Amino acid sequence: MGNLGRTFESDFISGVDVGANFNRRSKDKRATVYFADLLDARTPVRANSSWLRSPTSLGFAGLGNILTFNARQVINSGAYDIHVSESNDDKRKDYVVDEDVDTYYARLNLDIAATDRFKLRGNLGVQYIRTDQSSTGFNANGGQVIGAQTLGASYTDTLPSLNLVADFGDGWMIRFGANKSMMRPPINYLSADSDASVSTTTREWSGSGGNPKLEPYRADALDLSLEKYLADASYVSVAVFYKDLETFIYRQNIPWDFTGYDDNGVEHPSNLGTFSTWANGSGGYMRGVEGATTLMGDLLTPALAGFGVQLNASYTESSIDPDGPGGSSTDTIPGLSKVVANATLFYERNGFAARISERYRDDYRGEYGALFGQRTYRYTLSERQLDLQLSYDFQEGSRASGLSLLFQIYNLNDEPFRTTVSDAHGLLIMFPEEYTEYGRQYLLGFRYSL
Repeated sequence: MGNLGRTFESDFISGVDVGANFNRRSKDKRATVYFADLLDARTPVRANSSWLRSPTSLGFAGLGNILTFNARQVINSGAYDIHVSESNDDKRKDYVVDEDVDTYYARLNLDIAATDRFKLRGNLGVQYIRTDQSSTGFNANGGQVIGAQTLGASYTDTLPSLNLVADFGDGWMIRFGANKSMMRPPINYLSADSDASVSTTTREWSGSGGNPKLEPYRADALDLSLEKYLADASYVSVAVFYKDLETFIYRQNIPWDFTGYDDNGVEHPSNLGTFSTWANGSGGYMRGVEGATTLMGDLLTPALAGFGVQLNASYTESSIDPDGPGGSSTDTIPGLSKVVANATLFYERNGFAARISERYRDDYRGEYGALFGQRTYRYTLSERQLDLQLSYDFQEGSRASGLSLLFQIYNLNDEPFRTTVSDAHGLLIMFPEEYTEYGRQYLLGFRYSL
């Protein structure tokens, strides 16, 4: 990584920066499967009392207490033969993905004093990014591994950007941003593993796997905000934003020619079928509006010095169907809540600080880990979490000068995590799925600086 910069005494360009950044990202996944077989299946393993632990309560499921033991102590007791035993399905899960990303960039810094009351500053830049990606994985046919394959792709992106701040004086400002951006897919989407077979019922070919030739999400974005600064620490702002996603990545069933694959004796009318994989598809828009403010108490009266409030809220909507063509029009991008809001009441003075904050987010389609490391979507209900923070910085002149104490409580209101699931008959009825209380989290800490 390298960067060169220079400043200028100019009424227009205040400086220039150029540089380069070289990154390599790699993922090596191995699914090594071990089995534990009894050395003598005719001789039972006698339990050792040291293996037992306190019973685990499954009362929330109506099952009461169940026996609990230390599994590692049982495995290491000498009564088992521990060995690797992998099926072809296990081997197929092994893959290596490598990404080489070279970035070159240049930026002009602007600082224009048009009049005594109007100033314009910002920057104009561009990035040139070259990506080389490849993956090695197993190619399976009918569940049988037939060999490894290495696939990949190379592509380039040119990403311009413009950021401007117009200062009209008296605390009034307008900010404008425009850029072209990209985001690479999760690295596991690029795996070269694949499997193919002929269905014994439909007599049609089908397959599934990763996509080493997958390209990034790409978007054009516009942002505009109006800000009014009332004092050193008080302001009010409103902003609008719009993102045009040129491409979006989702799971697709694409036509595929399976000529050369072994049909394992299953008759089929054609070698054409479908292959399920991650692919680049058409995107859509994301747009929204956001309001924010920080107001200090001394704006009203000196008696409220040190008190303040912070508020922000946003509304976002999207036309993107993350399931691709033919998907459900009711689904949203994973993690997208239409309404998100935060409110904080605080007091900061003479080294003492107290903050109580509430965060709200609308219901959303969440992406979570599932069985065997798979990802799954779950409809997550809205949540409202309350947090508390207290701190004290010992002032200069005291014996403990430089010492800071911090006490925090997360999820003060013990907000539960809740998900729902739709009915199986297409009646658009949502039923409760999970209700989990994680409790409050207490943190006590200190910091000392010389």
